Amino acid sequence: MKKQIVTITILLFSITLFAQETENSTEKKINEQTQILSKHAVGAAAGPTIGCGLAYQYTYSKYSVMFSFLPYKNTNREMYCVGLSFYYVLSKGTKTNLFLYQGNYYYYSKEKWEWEDWNGDNKSGRNIKAYNNNSLGIGFSSYLFDNVSLKLMAGYASYNNFTELSLTGEVALLYHIPSK
Repeated sequence: MKKQIVTITILLFSITLFAQETENSTEKKINEQTQILSKHAVGAAAGPTIGCGLAYQYTYSKYSVMFSFLPYKNTNREMYCVGLSFYYVLSKGTKTNLFLYQGNYYYYSKEKWEWEDWNGDNKSGRNIKAYNNNSLGIGFSSYLFDNVSLKLMAGYASYNNFTELSLTGEVALLYHIPSK
């Protein structure tokens, strides 16, 4: 009789342990699927090396690429800010991710101006400014809500076509589009 009670007790404990493992693995699969299914994200980015303005991010496995763009034009001035950044996830959690990033930013502006000189003649001119900024660094993203993430990044950057070297800080707020 004692052998039967011990055998039944061991079987009951092993079944409950097995049930707990599948429950945790099911939760883990759901978390992985929600992060994998949101391959597309849109939002805003701001930083001297990832660009500024509207942003679009595409994610595949541990790799992501983000494009940002901000056009501006009026009668006297036009300006274009374009960013292209690459990301590699080092550690993926349920709410936060740690990643490496490489940022590329191109800025172009053209300004026209007119004035009257001492003799009363009208003069005009234009000023064109264009440069590249690049960076390497580390950052983390955190899910603020179910589909909204905030990326904070810091790294080392080259500014104004590699004429200056300094630290940089970047930020992006993205809405991850759920896939069905």
